[in-house]
Amino acid sequence: MEKPQLLREDLVFSGLRFNVVRRRYVKPRSGEFFERDIVFFPQAVAVLPFVDAESVLLIKQFRASLNDYIIEVPAGVVDRDETPEETAKRELVEETGYLPRTLEKLGFFTPTPGYSSEILHLYVARDLEYIGSRLEKYEIIEPFTVKFSEAYKMVLEGMIIDMKTALILLLYGSRYKR
Repeated sequence: MEKPQLLREDLVFSGLRFNVVRRRYVKPRSGEFFERDIVFFPQAVAVLPFVDAESVLLIKQFRASLNDYIIEVPAGVVDRDETPEETAKRELVEETGYLPRTLEKLGFFTPTPGYSSEILHLYVARDLEYIGSRLEKYEIIEPFTVKFSEAYKMVLEGMIIDMKTALILLLYGSRYKR
């Protein structure tokens, strides 16, 4: 299938974490024009940390966009000089204080391809060593431990509404905890 031709790209908004660009395209064959606004967001990671064979470490985090706390796995944006694996380790330490000795990549996904360029890498962390958390100044986070089976149930019951957290729990559960 032939892709539309990108004719133009204009910066609409430049923010702290993302930019918005308006793209103008022409359709193949018909020659019709159309525009789309794209949120250019860096790659990110989400980490499912196991504190033992059956228990995972989750966080309650305040999200300004919702003006409330939600339950999540540790996650964050990949810095320009980092690999996703390095980011997974850094974010886990920052948000929970635990450094993983073992990381397993579950895959990567595009959370919102209808308007965003973000790619989200999913990891499982094991063999955790506590070295102390390093929260960023805008983060309000409370880590807590729960059995994996309970976390999985929290997704099914609508207590976990964060997409990346739901995805990583369901994906891990479908692969390893049938």
